[in-house]
Amino acid sequence: MEAASFPDWRRIGRTIGKKLRDGLNPHPVAPGPTQEERRAQRLRDGFKGFVYFDTFEEVEAWKFEDVDPVQQPNQPLLSRNSSNVYNEDGPKTKLILCHDYQGGYHDYESVRPDLLDSAMQLASITDAYNFDGWLINVEQDAPEAYRDWSQLLIEFILQLRLDIGAHKKVLWYDALTTDGDVYYQNGLTTLNRQYAEAADGLFTNYRWTDKKLAESKLLATGAGIPNENIFFGIDLWAQNTNMPGPPRVTYPSKGGGGTNTGFVGFPTLNVICKSLRKLKAMKTLSPDGFSTAAFAPAWTFEHFPTSRPSCASGRGPSVAQQVDESLWTGASLPEELFCDCHGRKPHHTAFYRDNPIVRFAQEYPTGSSSFFESTFKQAFWEKPQTNQVLPALSSQDPSPNLIPLSMQDWEEIHEGPMARVLYGKLNSNTQVADHITSLIVFTKMAGCWEEGEDQFVNCGAAGKTPRQVAKRLRLYKLDMPADGSLEATVEARNNTRLQCGFYVAYGNPDGQPLEYTDHAMPLPGLSPGSFISFPIQNSKQRLVEFGVFLEGGPDQSQPMALLDINSIVIKPLKAREVEALETTFTIRDIRLVKKVRGSQTDKRNAWRWTKKTELQGQLWPVGMPWSQTTGPFSSFTVHVGRSKVIAEAFCTECSLKPEEVEALDENVGVQVVGNLFGGGHVRSTLCLFHTADLVNAANGV
Repeated sequence: MEAASFPDWRRIGRTIGKKLRDGLNPHPVAPGPTQEERRAQRLRDGFKGFVYFDTFEEVEAWKFEDVDPVQQPNQPLLSRNSSNVYNEDGPKTKLILCHDYQGGYHDYESVRPDLLDSAMQLASITDAYNFDGWLINVEQDAPEAYRDWSQLLIEFILQLRLDIGAHKKVLWYDALTTDGDVYYQNGLTTLNRQYAEAADGLFTNYRWTDKKLAESKLLATGAGIPNENIFFGIDLWAQNTNMPGPPRVTYPSKGGGGTNTGFVGFPTLNVICKSLRKLKAMKTLSPDGFSTAAFAPAWTFEHFPTSRPSCASGRGPSVAQQVDESLWTGASLPEELFCDCHGRKPHHTAFYRDNPIVRFAQEYPTGSSSFFESTFKQAFWEKPQTNQVLPALSSQDPSPNLIPLSMQDWEEIHEGPMARVLYGKLNSNTQVADHITSLIVFTKMAGCWEEGEDQFVNCGAAGKTPRQVAKRLRLYKLDMPADGSLEATVEARNNTRLQCGFYVAYGNPDGQPLEYTDHAMPLPGLSPGSFISFPIQNSKQRLVEFGVFLEGGPDQSQPMALLDINSIVIKPLKAREVEALETTFTIRDIRLVKKVRGSQTDKRNAWRWTKKTELQGQLWPVGMPWSQTTGPFSSFTVHVGRSKVIAEAFCTECSLKPEEVEALDENVGVQVVGNLFGGGHVRSTLCLFHTADLVNAANGV
C-alpha cells in the first residue's frame, strides 16, 4: 500500500504570503534612472576608478581590453600571516562588510543555462581588478524550465572556486533553497547545506535566533563545516523606527542592528545565550565561534546628517561621522542625532559604548610577513581652507592606532587619577597638491591630582608606574620574523629635548609578556638627518608591535608635540639593493592621452616605465612588493617646473585638475617621479608642454 501524499503546506503558505504582501501592502517605488542614463553614469564612474555591471550581458561582454588603468589597484597582495595578532583578550570573530549598491534583481531569462562558462568570466574579472572573491546572491525562485536548477548552481559554485584559486573565496547568501524557492533560513539548515558545502562560506539572513544558532552549530558539526565559515547577518538598518513597509528585523528582534551591531552580534555568535542579561557579562570570544556579516555599514552616512556638526559649537565632525566612530570604537553619541526616528532615540542604547565592533572583530597583522610601509595617507582627506572631503581611494595606508586606551576610557581620562598620555593625530595641513599626511604624536598630563600622590597612571601600560618609566603608544600590531633579516627605517623629527623615539615589541602566540626594545630619535640639532634605522632581531620571538615611547616629560596639561612622523618602513635587509636599482628603471614617453568610452571622454597625462635591457637579469629582492601594473613603483608624482606637485597617481595615467594647471606659465616642463616600494625615487627627464594643452586636458577638451 502506497503512503498517502500530502501537499507541501509550507510552500503553499509562502506563496500565499508573498501575494498578500504584494497585493495588500504595495510599496510605491520611485522611478529610477533609465537604462541609458545608468549606462552613461557607469561610463563616467569608470573614469574615476569604479567598476560595476548592471546586466548579465555586460558581464558576458566584458573583456580585459576594457579595463582602465585607474580601475586596477596597484598594491600587490603580499602573503599575510593567517594567525591572529598578539591579543591579550584572546581570539575574536571574523567579520565581513556587505555594501548593497543597487538592491535590484535580474530575470533568469537573461542567464544562459551554461553557468560554467560564466565562472571563468567571473574569475577573469577577479584577476583583472585584484579583489578577494564573490558573494553569490540569488533572490528569485528557480524558473520552471530548469528542474535541476540547484544542482546547476552547486556545480557553478564549485567551478568558480576552482577558477579563482585557493587564495580567493566564494560565499553563498541564504536566500534560495535547494528546492528552488526563495525561503530565508536564517542559519544553516538542510535546505541550504549543500550550497554551504560547495562554497567557502554561508552568509545567513538577518532574523536568526538563539534556537537557530544551536541548530546551525549541531548541523555544521555533523556536516564537517567549520563554524567560522558561517557568517550570521546583522542588518544595521533594522534599528531604525521609520522604515517604510514591514519592519526590518535582525537579532535581537528589539534594538538589534545600528549602534548595537558590535554588542549583540559578535559575542552572541560565539556563546549561545538565552537573554540579553547574559550578553552583558560577555568579555571574550570562543575560539570555535561563528562569524559575522554586517549589512549596510554605510547606514551611518545614509541615515544621519553628513553636513551638520555633532558639537553645539558648530565645529568638529558631522553627526554621521560621530555615529560611525561610535559604531566602531564606542565613542559617545551626540545627544541629538537629527535623524528621522522621531525622537524615540533607538540608537542611544545602554550597551553600545562597552561593545563596539572593533572590540569583537578579529584582527589580522598589519602588512605582510616581510614588508610594511605607511606614509599615513588615507582613502579620504580634508582639503585645508575649504573643509572639502575628497577621495583618494587608491591610497589606503594602514591606519595607526592613535589612542592608548579604549574609546570609552579615553573620553573619561580627565575624570580619573593624574596620568601621562601619549596620543596621535593625523596632520594634512602640509597639502601642496594631493594630500600629504604625517602623524604627530603628542603627550600631556590628564586627570586629577590627589593629595599626597607621588605616582601616576601610565596610560598604555597596566597599573601604576613611577614617573620616569617609559610611556608607550602602540601604533601597529604586526607578525614578522625577528631573525635579523628585516630592518625598520623611520622618517621623523624630534620636536623636543625629551628622550623619545620608537619601540618594537617581541612576543609569541603563547601569550607570554612582551619584550620591548627602544630606539631613541636624535635630539634636535644633534643630527642633520631625520631618518633612524634599526634591525629587527630577537633570537626567540617574533615582531608583534611597533610604536612610540617617551621617557619622563613635563607635568603640564597642555599638549606637547613630541614627534612628527612622515613614514615607517620595515623591509628585508636585501631591499637596500632597491636604492641601488634606481638606475635600473626609467620613466619616459610623457604625453597627453584621450580616453573614449561611448559618448564619454577623459584626457590625461600618461607615461611609461621600463627596465633597462642590459640589467634584465637583475632580480628584484625577495619579500619586496612587485605590482602587476606599476612594477617596482608604489606611486607616481607629477611635477611642473621640477617643484610643484600637480597630481599623484597609482597607475601610469592621471587626470589633471583645472585649478592646478590654469595658473601655470605659458610653457612648462613636466616631470614624473616614480616612488619605489620601500624607498627610493626614479625621475624622468623634463618634457615641455604648452599650458593651454594641459588646461584643455584638465577640462576634458
